[in-house]
Amino acid sequence: MRKFGTKRALGGLRTAGALLATGLLAAACSSGGSSSSTTSGGGGSSSGTVDNSLALSYTGGTAGKATQSTPVRIGYVNQQYGSPSYPENTAGAKVAVQYINQQLGGLQGHPIEIVPCFVATEEDGQKCGTQFLNDATIKVVLTGTLVIGNDSLYKVLGGQKPIIIGNGLAASDFIQAGAVTYMPGAPGVISGLAKWIIDGGVGTVKTVAVVASNDAGATAAAKLIFAPALEKAGIKVTQVFISPTAQGADVASAVKAAGGGTADVFVPIVPVQGCIAVYDALKSLGIKPTVVTSGLCFGTPLIQHLGGTFPEGWYFGAYGVNYFIPPQKSIPASEQLALYQDIVKQYNPNMEYTGFAGPTFGNMLTIAQIYNKLGIDATGTQLTDAIKNFSGPQWGIPGTPVACGKISPVFPTLCVGQMGIEQFKGGKWIPIADAYNNKLINAFG
Repeated sequence: MRKFGTKRALGGLRTAGALLATGLLAAACSSGGSSSSTTSGGGGSSSGTVDNSLALSYTGGTAGKATQSTPVRIGYVNQQYGSPSYPENTAGAKVAVQYINQQLGGLQGHPIEIVPCFVATEEDGQKCGTQFLNDATIKVVLTGTLVIGNDSLYKVLGGQKPIIIGNGLAASDFIQAGAVTYMPGAPGVISGLAKWIIDGGVGTVKTVAVVASNDAGATAAAKLIFAPALEKAGIKVTQVFISPTAQGADVASAVKAAGGGTADVFVPIVPVQGCIAVYDALKSLGIKPTVVTSGLCFGTPLIQHLGGTFPEGWYFGAYGVNYFIPPQKSIPASEQLALYQDIVKQYNPNMEYTGFAGPTFGNMLTIAQIYNKLGIDATGTQLTDAIKNFSGPQWGIPGTPVACGKISPVFPTLCVGQMGIEQFKGGKWIPIADAYNNKLINAFG
């Protein structure tokens, strides 16, 4: 198998046509949730051992190593280098493959082999699509995260091979007839945040200040999903856009211009490095607004910047369970997320395990489940039907139902439409609306 790269870089929709014109949605993906918890440690098992029964039950595998020599090849596409890039996807995929091959018996005894193809330009998407289309040994394609090359990849494959979209950000990720995504993604998270605010999640709200990155993704999320929903409900929204690399005075100036110190709610729609800059700006300005943001903000870089904790009082919207919450047996997705962290400790304890890594790990286990049910000689048609009709639950994702093509007519690729919100306060995670208190938000209901 080829070696993976290790470089690290880091609803309120008016019409589908408007999304297509802008091209991208915001990165708002990561596992989120709430319950009482300490600040910095992960939510993995306290014993330090790994109980494979949960994963064996999910995948239908057999304990032990894959024993056959012939691999099952999975096409894998990710935006790996440059800026933006999402190498944590690849880390999550690699750990999943190691785990499945070494402890879950592979796929009916056959090891998984990932065939990676990385993109940095739109032309790379066409190259990857052509490579996988012409390789008869590859019957399923999994993506990590792409903001470039999506359209050309989909046009080449054209429904001829099934695609599981890992963490969709681009508009085209959510309108493909031959693809599905088992995550609520940016549409679910951003729409869910807007709905929660409108429904009184933080009390009566008349004004909202937004600071968003001026890249196409965050701009589309702020202008086309978030703000229109709030404005339709009579809430005044002031938006200021900044460079994804903005720091210091530039960020502080944007916060002030948006009215971050006076608005009822302040919403940063930025990646984790932007969250760090916003946190520092609020501190320098001496203001403590009610902050509502996405789960990307509780990634490892922010935790490290704050010395092992999270911003006090902030609300986070994500997928409904949390990397930092001890597992609860009544919530299978939380146990699965904890097991994932234990596997990371076994195979790659220094990897970036937050962000998109966990969902990609889960997608690999779902592929294993599908192959174990159908057999490794399953046809492309059988695999396409099984992937499209997968009814879940998805590994590490508590949202139900899993119903591909039935969640939102605007986003037919979506298979899950629920998300969760939690608050970090007083050194603990507080349940707001998530799997831990059985109040997941249906973003499209």
